[in-house]
Amino acid sequence: MAEDLDEVLLQTLDMLEWRLRRIEFVLGGNVESQQTDTPVASRIQKLESRLSSVAGNSRAINDILQLQSKHADIFAPPEQPARPPPSSMGDPTPEIKLATILTEAPAYPATASQLTSLHDLPLPPTESFTSLVALSPRIAQLDQTQLAQAHEISDLRKRSGKAVLRWHEVMVLGQGRCWAEWDSRVRESEREVRREEIKIERESGGA
Repeated sequence: MAEDLDEVLLQTLDMLEWRLRRIEFVLGGNVESQQTDTPVASRIQKLESRLSSVAGNSRAINDILQLQSKHADIFAPPEQPARPPPSSMGDPTPEIKLATILTEAPAYPATASQLTSLHDLPLPPTESFTSLVALSPRIAQLDQTQLAQAHEISDLRKRSGKAVLRWHEVMVLGQGRCWAEWDSRVRESEREVRREEIKIERESGGA
């Protein structure tokens, strides 16, 4: 146990000396070499002497030390508020319940006023609802008629599409093929006539 305490003490001194060397380097640029074989008491005295020297040579550190001596609460960490002990059943404490009630209290009169105003609202006339109920069978019948008409229109569209396609195949494409065939026959006839004319001319010339 004593060895552990000595180790903690040496580590603490090393950390303090390391921080002091950083401060000295920032303020003056010079760093004193560390000697770990010096006795603990001498190291503590040397740390105090070096710290006093740094404070005397630096106005900023001197002002900070004076401010700390006058207002120690500024450098003290803020105290954390004590947490209430957790309940075993998870129920809120009476203070939390009271705070919740006080927070929601202004909403109670407004809610009560809104609920009371519902009694003052007049009911709409029932004649319109009665007429709608009476028209329900006719509305259902009209829906069926509209559905049947939609099916009929869809069937007519399909039949019209087939008729247009057939007309295009017969009247347009068919006539085109017919004209092409006639043109081919006419050209062939013209070639035959031309050959016969040439043949006759040759026979007439030879005679």
